[in-house]
Amino acid sequence: MILALLTVAVLVAQDPAPRPTPALRWYKGNTHTHTFNTDGDSSPIDVVRFYRDQGYNFVVLSDHDSITPVDGLNSLFGTAESNATDRTSLPFRPFMVIPGEEVTDTFIPEPAPGQDPRTRDLGRKEIHLIGLNVRSVVTRQKGTSPTDTLQRNVDAIRAAGGLPIVNHPNFVWSLTAEDLKPLRRAPLLEIWNGHLQTNNLGGGDRPGVEAMWDDVLSAGTTMYGVAADDAHFFKTLPLPAAPSSPGRAFVMVRSERFTREALVAALERGDFYASTGVELAEYAVTDRAVSVKVAVVGQSRYRVHFIGRGGRVLKETAVTPVLPAGATSLGSARQADAVVYEWRGDEGYVRVKITDSNGLMAWTQPVAVPKR
Repeated sequence: MILALLTVAVLVAQDPAPRPTPALRWYKGNTHTHTFNTDGDSSPIDVVRFYRDQGYNFVVLSDHDSITPVDGLNSLFGTAESNATDRTSLPFRPFMVIPGEEVTDTFIPEPAPGQDPRTRDLGRKEIHLIGLNVRSVVTRQKGTSPTDTLQRNVDAIRAAGGLPIVNHPNFVWSLTAEDLKPLRRAPLLEIWNGHLQTNNLGGGDRPGVEAMWDDVLSAGTTMYGVAADDAHFFKTLPLPAAPSSPGRAFVMVRSERFTREALVAALERGDFYASTGVELAEYAVTDRAVSVKVAVVGQSRYRVHFIGRGGRVLKETAVTPVLPAGATSLGSARQADAVVYEWRGDEGYVRVKITDSNGLMAWTQPVAVPKR
């Protein structure tokens, strides 16, 4: 009898039941946040509590030129990483704090011959990058041009084990698409920053950041678009609107596991979308098409743009959600069908932009389309 039991045990050990593949899930996060350790108005505890209470799954504390410790914050607010894919029958809201730093560099050109040196600062460029999940503080690297300054900081962030994000290129009108095109190992660009002085939409003779993004992509440089709120003010908000208040922009990251390493890897490979409020119920890419389905909110209506090389609009679709059959109240949840774009082969890349009737937006990442 004992021998039989041992035999069964050995067979079970040699032929274990296959584990199910973890399901892909979306995790909401903010990659650019400040506390009173630099120029924010609130403690790290209050900042982290805000994001957890608002239903975020992760937040990156990115104080200027310093790293705010996160171990104690994760002890208070974080959830065990191993639980995030194990509890499927009960409500579960995974949350973590990821360390980061905003490297706050500048480039000031040398004065031209005959130029009054006192006016040198007029050419100053603010060059800021997030070092996401860095192991140590990254000092400002300086450089001989905006591109060189960016690249030196990108390399320093990589050397510190971090993932670089180029921040708000139109802040003080500092960066152009030409500055970004030569970058290496810099996969992430803030295409929307919630600070009200970052000129996301462009103005005068300068394009918006989204148009800049298309220019960079069309030149063959792959950068994935990030949206972040760049929050500074969590307490008394200046009126009529705080210049840098929380909750204005975020990313939705898709991952099989809820670990710091898995989330950072998903951001690196572009497995996420950026948003100022619009969320997706479905998003799929095949070898023939891309499809999106909006998660409808209230009575909002939507426009979906499929965009290709050069910023060309390949297809525009109006989405008017409808009440389900048998609905008796205007407050009933509305439904919308998925919108599909099939490859033609001349697009170069395809990305999707969704805008709702209240001005909120979402952007998917560019997908390279093979020529036909």
